[in-house]
Amino acid sequence: MVNTLNQKFRNFSSNLNLKRTLGLIWSIAKGWTILSIVAIIAETLLFFLSLYLLKLLVDAVSKNHMPSVAHEHMIRNYVIAAGASAVLYAMVKGLSAYITEVQASRVAAFMDDRIHEAAVNLDYAYYESPDYFDILKRAKDAGADKPNLIVTTLIELTKNCMSLLAVGSILLTIDWYLLPILALFVLPTLMIRIHFANKLNYWRITHTAIERQSGYLSTLITSETAAKEIRGYNLGNYFKALYLKIRLELLDKKLAISHKRTQGEVLTTAIASIGFFACIGVIAVGTVNGKTSIGDITLFLVAFPQSFSIMQNISGGISIVYQNNAFVNSIFELFDLKNNSQDTGSPVSIPAEGQPDLELKDVSFTYPHSLQPTLQHISLKIPAGKIIAIVGLNGAGKSTLIKLLSRLYDPTEGEITLGGTDIRLFKTTEYRKQVSTVFQDFYKYNVSARDNIRFGDLEKTVHEQDIVNAAINAGADEFIRDFPDGYHTILGRLFEDGKEVSIGQWQKLAIARSFYSDANFLIFDEATSAMDAVAEKKLLDSFRSILGKRAAVMISHRHSAVRYADYIYVLSGGKILQEGTDKELLEMEGDYSRLFKNNLEG
Repeated sequence: MVNTLNQKFRNFSSNLNLKRTLGLIWSIAKGWTILSIVAIIAETLLFFLSLYLLKLLVDAVSKNHMPSVAHEHMIRNYVIAAGASAVLYAMVKGLSAYITEVQASRVAAFMDDRIHEAAVNLDYAYYESPDYFDILKRAKDAGADKPNLIVTTLIELTKNCMSLLAVGSILLTIDWYLLPILALFVLPTLMIRIHFANKLNYWRITHTAIERQSGYLSTLITSETAAKEIRGYNLGNYFKALYLKIRLELLDKKLAISHKRTQGEVLTTAIASIGFFACIGVIAVGTVNGKTSIGDITLFLVAFPQSFSIMQNISGGISIVYQNNAFVNSIFELFDLKNNSQDTGSPVSIPAEGQPDLELKDVSFTYPHSLQPTLQHISLKIPAGKIIAIVGLNGAGKSTLIKLLSRLYDPTEGEITLGGTDIRLFKTTEYRKQVSTVFQDFYKYNVSARDNIRFGDLEKTVHEQDIVNAAINAGADEFIRDFPDGYHTILGRLFEDGKEVSIGQWQKLAIARSFYSDANFLIFDEATSAMDAVAEKKLLDSFRSILGKRAAVMISHRHSAVRYADYIYVLSGGKILQEGTDKELLEMEGDYSRLFKNNLEG
């Protein structure tokens, strides 16, 4: 029982602790936040002034002495002053709304940027973890509108609190107990809302995975990624029905919480309304008995309902801030994720001269969520200017080896060195410039052909001929130049005027991207698998001259590709079982000869 209460208190404190949220908002829109506060103060003061002038006007009109010129002059001045304050109030209120809108929009835009920044800078390991995608989804769900809503609600809360201070001070002059009684009646509704905000937040967290599953199904149904297979295998109705089933189950559970919350709010609001009219009855009786003046009862009839409405708005605002800050905590959950591969405090510079070798020394690796090592005691060398091939059956560990060479992961044991220096001593971004990888699952960017190649090195000074040369070397220039807009043609059918290309042509663009970079080590993971035999042979025949002094790692199941290598490593079960030249390995008993000897290509 005590532990449950402590947990509830910790949840309450965490969800209502706005310090970090407000600090983030302040850092994004400091100037607009200050303007908002000034506008709120001015708006509230003008509201109080117009209300006070109305009281003076009512009291002046209700006086029972004979009319006089001075009395009429005073009434006229009160009317003019009250009218002027009302006009100013309306003007400031409009300006305040605009300032709030600008501030909220800036917060929403920059919050998206902060989320993207966090996602871009995280280790690749997170992108192989379902837990991370749950965190990312919750952060993205909260990112655009929840901080915005907190800002606008806090501003409205501030306005309401200051308005309550103004209106409540008038009520206190009538009867001191009116305001506390109102607060007492409104409080249960606030507690109900906070209770169910906690339940809804817990439901949101525990159902993130299934929400992501429904999102995945929606993507399958609506995107072009699986469109061919969905139609080919008639999967559309199956995925649609499965998606609808999940969405309805989620909707039923969410509405069940909302139903219980509504029941509680109806009950507490009814109690508050009874209290409200009871107070009106007490004041009405007091007026009949002569305890309050006509001016007081007039103010009461204006101020008391308004106070009740303001208190209800404050109650609703607090619950909205509470609930949405619980959502925003998901953003901080993303921001607080730490990378395992941190750069050293004083990184070593990449060797500026010469052509250093890249070497793995007794490297072993186990994935973070696995107990069994994927690679064990791998030692291999990639000398400058040489072509190294790595051969192995599926599941041998080739893809993991690529991730280590690209420093998407660091070894669990052993070290990878560049020019004799452990690559962990270099700045990660600087090391990655030394390695350019054409992944087997390369991405097809729906941008221009020029940009598809230029993405190989965005920091490089752009010379159009460098882009063309990279395309020529990869065999992509021959189809790009036939496009209506040449290298400026948008690729893919996702956007208007996009030009679709074959998978083999996409692969040539991925290779051109690698050639365009100034990396000293090029890694090709089945990089010619989608090419026809003629295009592959043309590329590989000129491959060595294209490389120049650079080194390359070829990973392939095709003998036509690996036979160009100067040295070959055979990977099996996460270990190097054989190594040597093509000729030497074909003469040995083992995986390599079994793979290629009886089915030589070329």
